[in-house]
Amino acid sequence: MKRLTYILLATLLITLPCCQKHGKENTDTSIFIHLSETDSVDGNGMLQLLNTNGLSLLVYNNGMITHHDNRGIQDLLTLLNEQPERLKGAVVADKITGKASAALLAAGGAKALFTNIICTPAKELLQANGIEVYFSEEVPMIINRTGDGQCPMDARLQNINSVEEAAQILSTEIYTNL
Repeated sequence: MKRLTYILLATLLITLPCCQKHGKENTDTSIFIHLSETDSVDGNGMLQLLNTNGLSLLVYNNGMITHHDNRGIQDLLTLLNEQPERLKGAVVADKITGKASAALLAAGGAKALFTNIICTPAKELLQANGIEVYFSEEVPMIINRTGDGQCPMDARLQNINSVEEAAQILSTEIYTNL
């Protein structure tokens, strides 16, 4: 199992130029997501930490941040299948968010997402599931690594609208191709 390294919440005092929320410019440099009366986190700070350290995913929940650096949806899929409590109510920073990542976040019950790039279907899926979405750039689709088509995981979910069905398809697809 991949070793998770814990990052102290104090490192999140860094701020980042504004993300957009639901496509509108946000003028604040810090966007605090309140998880409870005594617990909040700076999502923009998480995104900057992710970008500065070359990570692919940060998950904040229950006063702890875990960082992940695998490509694609592998880390989200592992969390959903092996540590689902880490996603329930979590604030997540993700480098690039396609429909596959969005479906896993929704299936896991995340509270908010901060991302550099999001595709329109992912944004719509997250919003339909009550997840706050903050992003720097919205694109029509996520391009595959070779640059000649759509992300294969997103393509696999093109006509799927149920997050539970999407999570099952992705679990089967990833684990049978390891």
